[in-house]
Amino acid sequence: MKKALLILLALSALLAGLFAQRWFATGNGIGAKLEAVFPDLEGKPHDLAEWKGRVVIVNFWATWCPPCVEEMPEFVKLQRELGPKGVQFVGILTDDEADAAREFLQAMPLNYPVLNGEAGGRLWAEKLGDKAGVLPYSAVFDPTGKLIHAEAGRFTRDEVLRIVMPLANQGH
Repeated sequence: MKKALLILLALSALLAGLFAQRWFATGNGIGAKLEAVFPDLEGKPHDLAEWKGRVVIVNFWATWCPPCVEEMPEFVKLQRELGPKGVQFVGILTDDEADAAREFLQAMPLNYPVLNGEAGGRLWAEKLGDKAGVLPYSAVFDPTGKLIHAEAGRFTRDEVLRIVMPLANQGH
């Protein structure tokens, strides 16, 4: 009886370990594809696959999020510097309304596309690893459209360069 209980306990632990390994292996989103369609702020749909062949940095943000707003000027500079090298930033507005974003962007214009993630943006961010619903949240896709890095919170210039530069100009 004691031996059977130990075997049952060992099997339970093994199954729990396998489940946890599978959860953590797939829970971070790495390997997910650049497959989503969102409208721009005027309502025209954009398939993110249109930027395949470039390193794509998708940034989930909201107008009311101070760290989101703080990283935007650096993203504008990086888009200007790295765009010719095959890098594309794309903003996905989440937890906010398109009207608020249009007004916000009058004061802080961006040189990269902003798409409206009101419907489905949070769900896609979660699929990409943002299980806690953190903003800002950035996801980096290689030129084949595969997720290679995700960053919760501010994505600094140095971090962007460290991750993106080895991939810049690949496939572009």
